[in-house]
Amino acid sequence: MSKRILLILVVALTFVGCKNDSIDIKPLTQWQFEYEEQWYDGTMPGCIHTDLMANGIIPDPFYGTNEDSVQWVGKRDWKYRTTITRDMWAGFEHCELVLEGVTYCDVTMSGSVDGVPFQRLAITCDNMFREYRVCLFDVLMDGKILPDLDDSTIIEIHFYPIELNNERHFDKEVCKEDGCPWPDMEYDLPDHRAMSRMAPYMLGWDWGPKLSTVGILGSARLECYNGERPEMIETKPKSWNVELRQEEDSIGQSFTFYKDGKPIFAKGANWIPCHSFPILTPALKERYRYLLTSAKEANFNMLRVWGGGIYEPDYFYDLCDSLGIMVWQDFNFSCALYPSDTAFLNNVKAEAEYQVRRISRHPCVVVWCGNNEVKNGWEDWGWQSQYQWTPEQIATLQHGIDTLFGEKGILAHALKDNDPLQRSYITTSPLYGWGHPECVTHGDSHYWGVWWGELPFEVYKEKTGRFMSEYGFQSYPDWSTVCRFCPEEQRVIDSPTMQGHQKHARGRLIIDKAMQQYYGLDSKILTLEDYCYVSQLMQAWGMGYGILQHLLAQPRCMGTLYWQLDDCWPVASWSSIDYYGNWKALHYRARDLFNPDADLAYWQNYYKTYPKSLHLKKARYSQQQRFDPKGRLAVSIKAENMLRDVMLQISPHVDGHFDLNYFDLEGGKELTAHFIPRDPKADLSQVTVTVKTLNDIYEKY
Repeated sequence: MSKRILLILVVALTFVGCKNDSIDIKPLTQWQFEYEEQWYDGTMPGCIHTDLMANGIIPDPFYGTNEDSVQWVGKRDWKYRTTITRDMWAGFEHCELVLEGVTYCDVTMSGSVDGVPFQRLAITCDNMFREYRVCLFDVLMDGKILPDLDDSTIIEIHFYPIELNNERHFDKEVCKEDGCPWPDMEYDLPDHRAMSRMAPYMLGWDWGPKLSTVGILGSARLECYNGERPEMIETKPKSWNVELRQEEDSIGQSFTFYKDGKPIFAKGANWIPCHSFPILTPALKERYRYLLTSAKEANFNMLRVWGGGIYEPDYFYDLCDSLGIMVWQDFNFSCALYPSDTAFLNNVKAEAEYQVRRISRHPCVVVWCGNNEVKNGWEDWGWQSQYQWTPEQIATLQHGIDTLFGEKGILAHALKDNDPLQRSYITTSPLYGWGHPECVTHGDSHYWGVWWGELPFEVYKEKTGRFMSEYGFQSYPDWSTVCRFCPEEQRVIDSPTMQGHQKHARGRLIIDKAMQQYYGLDSKILTLEDYCYVSQLMQAWGMGYGILQHLLAQPRCMGTLYWQLDDCWPVASWSSIDYYGNWKALHYRARDLFNPDADLAYWQNYYKTYPKSLHLKKARYSQQQRFDPKGRLAVSIKAENMLRDVMLQISPHVDGHFDLNYFDLEGGKELTAHFIPRDPKADLSQVTVTVKTLNDIYEKY
């Protein structure tokens, strides 16, 4: 069977079915945006950053230190406009403007009636995760007779910078002067991002850039019809018969998924948005396909959609449905405390009901989770002492947490009323933070002692919980990726570009410490290319050790989802696949360990010796490069002595990965690897395959 995964894709429809077929859907894709009193062509779905790049106004924020130079984009207002004409709604009794994935904005419509101009507010949007609908005729008529309207109407969207909108809620003087959405909130919250319903990661994370954008990242369209609005007829999704059971036992509380009544061990990773600008273009669809098929090739059966990104588009869930990958779905709340006033909670209620109705159509979703690390932060991150809340304020905040996330809270009710399969709901992840002894006895666990606590990898053995839903260790991306975002003169580890693409304050120090401990290498003397390579070997070593301990702990532990599968831009991070799709050493290690036929005894023996104690000799091998009878680029390596961590790389670079890479090869053994390009039509006739081994590193340094 081919290594390529064949997909049977389910077409994602806006309407599953209607009582009649009279609805007419017209996408609004031709837009303009204003900059310095001039109008430029824009796109919808889209965002201001991609439109500015397309018009040559800003550089690629992923390259060099350009992220810093484009911060002004997210600090000002932006206007977009498009024109709709009479023939778009002619013959219909009703027509709605529908917006999805829209950032904070006012939407106005302007035109003229009998030559008299008008401008009217259609709707104000304040939640990126909701669907907004407005009756076109209600706005345009406004007491007038519609036929008097001139032929064309301009729809203008005035977008507001969410970053400044968040900050003003903490400026008491501004609140007194202009009023705030939460006038009764007389205390600060830990994270400004909690004040708005926007994708939190867009304002920066410890693996992502700060690129606060505006636009319609979903869709803008007209839906016109006669009579009553056609109702969506939901078909109950076919159940995969997967349920989560949390049962008290002699250890504590289990966390086990059952399929058809039988326990299954969950193998996979956490999923973050796969782009800083998650607009469903053909290129982004290809990125989704590549990442998810790569997960399947690595024997994944589950992904956790993390709660600080976005609710993924139907296309993502369609792919997971087709590939048989279970999805743990977080609601979009992460690492923060949230307002609990009526307006905010009503906004969240509408968001949750819309997203549950949409996402629950997909059988791949097997569990819903209220948030990421809110309980963990409330109990363990020192907020209560740092912000010096009064007992009354603490009680209010606790009530807000319960109202939003509790088992009888807003999110739970949205699921009860809108998920036809009534899938399991957990209020928070993890149940206990990694500083609590219960983190290994009760529920799911985010174990970060190995990274944040700078503890050795061996701690994974004693800190294996009932279900490991987060744990991780960083590495740098593939050298070819570094060369695509870093100018040649800055390709040293401490250059401004490399520092800008390492978002964790202690990231390099933690990597360096482990590199010395396990590989005996002084990072300061390594070239950047060698540093990237060794950092990946170390990530695979440490994370592989953790995965092995989780597998060996069955049935006490029944799942391992490492942090993280993917990147949203080129960066040093915890991912196993870098932004350009290069499989890191970790992804190959995960594939080997997740293999149902994995020889765990072999891996137990493998981890008895640190890499620095291997006493490797200079690599001696023969290499043959050819195209096999199927037209695939094949590379055969025959070892004369023991080769450790053989890494094959295409030069010049072509996007894709080898079916075998980062492997060990005993003396006298031969192995053949095949390159799988992301583009099946890629020209590989002029490429050369280069080889790097850990033997070379020790010989060199």
